[in-house]
Amino acid sequence: MLSNLFSNVNVTNKLFTLNDAKIFKTLAKEDNSEELSAKEIDESLSLPFEKNKGKKALIKAFSFQPNLNGYGVIVKERKEELEKGLEKIKSLNEVKFVVSKKDKVISEDLKAYGDVLRVSPMTDLYEKKLISKAYEDNDDVVIYDILDVIKLGQALLGKDIESFITVYGSAVNGNKVISINKNTTYKNVFEALDGKEDILIKVIDGGSLNGTPVYDLNSVIKSESRGILYLTDKDVPSNKSYSCINCSKCLRVCPEGLNPIKLMDLYKRKEKEEFIKFGGNKCIDCGLCSFVCPANLEIAQTIKTAKKFN
Repeated sequence: MLSNLFSNVNVTNKLFTLNDAKIFKTLAKEDNSEELSAKEIDESLSLPFEKNKGKKALIKAFSFQPNLNGYGVIVKERKEELEKGLEKIKSLNEVKFVVSKKDKVISEDLKAYGDVLRVSPMTDLYEKKLISKAYEDNDDVVIYDILDVIKLGQALLGKDIESFITVYGSAVNGNKVISINKNTTYKNVFEALDGKEDILIKVIDGGSLNGTPVYDLNSVIKSESRGILYLTDKDVPSNKSYSCINCSKCLRVCPEGLNPIKLMDLYKRKEKEEFIKFGGNKCIDCGLCSFVCPANLEIAQTIKTAKKFN
């Protein structure tokens, strides 16, 4: 069960504080069967940026999900690679940075490279709103994640290409940013961080609000992954769900102004037309409805399923 992972406590204060200001490396054995030359890697990573030449660029260094914000550590630890990537992008685009208004440290670090905008973390959910904060003209604006800029810099410098993951949870020695390569598995990370199998009850890939469960620790971590949670009973006090108590918390928290519990009910009753009528397809999968639900109902997960089969 993904909903209500931390029993509606303030997760930022409870778990999501990075213990280390360094990046921890855990690498799987390299599979050289598909090894690319440095030039090929450079070209493959540069191509998406080249395609957007002439557009305005907004470089994002934050997430609305509290467990995915290892950006500050990564920017400090990979400064050379960041500067090299920015050098390339600035030759193609006008650049501005956008960070969470809650993160003053990274804001100061990025001021050396250009204009920095501080926004509400929830703005991460709305691309158009994010763009409008930076540019009055919304046309020809592209958003890049700063981690992709760092990867570009690594390619240009001929260095190993890294993926960066924030890891939390009481089943491992986590609360840190780790660096992995393309063959790293969830088990590799678990073992590298002194994981305790006897207390591990759940593994979540992605954000704490809308991540997906991992059932096979031997599976390879996807390149787009940004965070992993290795959870115990301490982190997930209860998996038991109850009937809706009509508290309306899910309505109040929905950034799209939808009625999540109504949509869940319509899906269960197989009323597809009504599901669409009540805006089911407008759900942006933020997971907030499940997180605030005191009854532990899997609202967000049900709506996500409903959108695929309506």
